[in-house]
Amino acid sequence: MNIFGFLATVAFAAESVLTPLSDVVMKPAVSFADLMKTVSVVDEKGSVQGTGKFFATIVAGEAAVPDKRVTKESRYTIAFLGDSMIDTLGSDLALVQDELRRVYPLTAFTLLNYGVGGENIVSGLERVTRDTVYMGQHRPSLISEHPDVIVIESFGYNPFSFETGALQQHWLSLAYIVDAIKANLPDAKIVIAATIGPNSRTFGDGASGLSFSQVDKWQRTQTIKSYLENATRFAKSEQLPLADAYHPSLDSAGDGKELYVNPGDHIHYSDLGRQLFVRTVVHTIVNNKLLE
Repeated sequence: MNIFGFLATVAFAAESVLTPLSDVVMKPAVSFADLMKTVSVVDEKGSVQGTGKFFATIVAGEAAVPDKRVTKESRYTIAFLGDSMIDTLGSDLALVQDELRRVYPLTAFTLLNYGVGGENIVSGLERVTRDTVYMGQHRPSLISEHPDVIVIESFGYNPFSFETGALQQHWLSLAYIVDAIKANLPDAKIVIAATIGPNSRTFGDGASGLSFSQVDKWQRTQTIKSYLENATRFAKSEQLPLADAYHPSLDSAGDGKELYVNPGDHIHYSDLGRQLFVRTVVHTIVNNKLLE
């Protein structure tokens, strides 16, 4: 089985399991967003200080208090589309709400989480145009919610099960999603986002049901990185705003910095990784004046 076949079978942090011998997807009874409500508390040096409920922590000295700004409208709806790297931000996207309020204190925001763990970008297009069910809950199509801004994450942590032509299909899938949004919501602003990079030395360590050799870790993380790079190239090619948390999350050797990676599963965000991604997205919205 090639690397893409292996990756398609991975249930990142037990959000879903796709067996190597079948196409049957087994879903848990609890969403990733709920599982992540209790998280490890990590300081600015990357040391685990304990566990606790998720909250919108602000690391001292990491970011100055931004200038207060005013939006064109008094209310906006922002939707986030992606895999578990979006789902694990929480159903209420609390940290995003906090960051937006820091910049736009007079504006009301409705935030929609359209992340689904363990599914590739093809299912993302389905969520844009069709009603779906996730964790037993009906979810209307994204376009029916008429968001003003749509953040499309790369889906890089759930690549295709095939190798030949995979990146081309990923590019085309991003294009299909963008075209579907533009056709149905011509006034909506689109942001392409690249999440944090994986660490090839520790990838998947501690995740339930996963045990990778060092060679396997390297292969899997190289594939994920290629998808993240593909998303950044797509955004630049299509002249779309790019929220690039990927490149800032890498160390001098091009590996994902450990302080941004969850020490429990070594796949998803630590608190600092979550902050990096959210602040990058909000900074991109502000920098491009998408609400002003």
